[in-house]
Amino acid sequence: MVKGLEAMVIESFTTARHYGVEDAVIASLHETFPGIYWEKQAAYFFQRAIEHGRRRSEEVREVAETVRDAGLFGTRGTPEFARSADWRTEADRLLDHVNDSKHKD
Repeated sequence: MVKGLEAMVIESFTTARHYGVEDAVIASLHETFPGIYWEKQAAYFFQRAIEHGRRRSEEVREVAETVRDAGLFGTRGTPEFARSADWRTEADRLLDHVNDSKHKD
């Protein structure tokens, strides 16, 4: 569950970064969950992906497959190539990777 939460935060923050609304998303999260400092939490989740990315990515893919097999929806997994403790830098790296992939097709 925690790995899935980490993956969802990474995907959500990266998507928010893509649309330039990360500050609004963080403000909304802070209103809903005032006990969590979302900038720090996101940085922590990205850092965990950096440290354990490849193994974690495989584990989350397995969980996502299990969730899909149950007829539910699952996340695509965590990034395997994170390098920075700054979540915005990593979100930008993920977005660059997605854009590069789109142009190869």
